[in-house]
Amino acid sequence: MDISTREEGGWLLVQPAGEIDIATADAVESHLAADRDTILDLTDVTFMDSTGLRTVVGAHNRLKEANHRLRIVIPDGPVERIISITGLTGALDTVGTLEDALASG
Repeated sequence: MDISTREEGGWLLVQPAGEIDIATADAVESHLAADRDTILDLTDVTFMDSTGLRTVVGAHNRLKEANHRLRIVIPDGPVERIISITGLTGALDTVGTLEDALASG
């Protein structure tokens, strides 16, 4: 698992690559601990289990409580399927591309 972070258009951009599972979820969570508007770009995530889902939902709830946003980039593929199957698509702020995430302010 590689995780890059940078400032992008006033957002903290977090881009993990690889699998988000029980072995890597804590690393992803530590990058989502910032108290600011964040984009989580899951474009390069090849697999996410229930631990990864917990991490994403927890970050969403924590940032929302602090009056910040978590926008999640989820292109079509395995991560999109698990988000959809679990019914979380409507509960999370999701977009299909990083460009969409940045354009929608």
